[in-house]
Amino acid sequence: MKAIFTFLLLALFAVGVSAQLQLPATFENPEEDTAWHQFANAGDLPENFVLIENPDNLGINTSDMCVKLVVLDAADPWVGAWAEAYGSVEITADKYMMEMMVNKNVITDCALKLEAGTGANVEVHVPNTVTDEWELITFDMSDAIGYTYNRLVFFPDFSDPRTAGSTCYIDNIGFQAAVSARDRDARGIRVYPSPASELITVQYPDMIGITITNIVGQGVKTMEFAATDQKVVEVNDLTTGIYFITLESADGMVSTKFLKE
Repeated sequence: MKAIFTFLLLALFAVGVSAQLQLPATFENPEEDTAWHQFANAGDLPENFVLIENPDNLGINTSDMCVKLVVLDAADPWVGAWAEAYGSVEITADKYMMEMMVNKNVITDCALKLEAGTGANVEVHVPNTVTDEWELITFDMSDAIGYTYNRLVFFPDFSDPRTAGSTCYIDNIGFQAAVSARDRDARGIRVYPSPASELITVQYPDMIGITITNIVGQGVKTMEFAATDQKVVEVNDLTTGIYFITLESADGMVSTKFLKE
């Protein structure tokens, strides 16, 4: 009887812990240390996945805590962590853009994945564009609209094939806050590949012009053309670095960025 009572107490405690955790995952709650489970990291040693103080809280991420994942050289490309402690994650037409802050020492894909739901698993990859500083990465999970998921997975350094390890800090995983109509329009931009070496493909409805500027705001390339939804742009003449691309249409101008390797 005592064993059964103890089991029930533990079960109730576990339910209580789950109920306390809600997105966004800010890692300010000590219970989030055990809510997430490391995987595919060459043995998943606990010292390689820890809740720590934010190493850079003077920039865009002012939170006190974050999670650190040391990706080993022998880790699988899909190394990451998963959690089922945030309840059912419902994806709707008004709530499908997710985000995650990363601070890592390599440029590789970051990814979020929704699993164990009423619909098919959805996994979205977006590369970071800077190293050794916090960057907010957004993920379009619209393929999951209409479904509810019980497991959230992140992959901070999805490198296939993996050639080296990395140190990754992760924070503030959740849904993107409501934004203006102009910002929603900007989400419709697709620029790929990024990083790019010779060509990028730009997709946006009814574009009539493209301007590319470097990180300090200097214009490096300008194009005007008849309205189109897609344009291929040569970038082999650009030096390595981050560039901003501004698209002009009848509705105004929107911008995004890409990485030239």
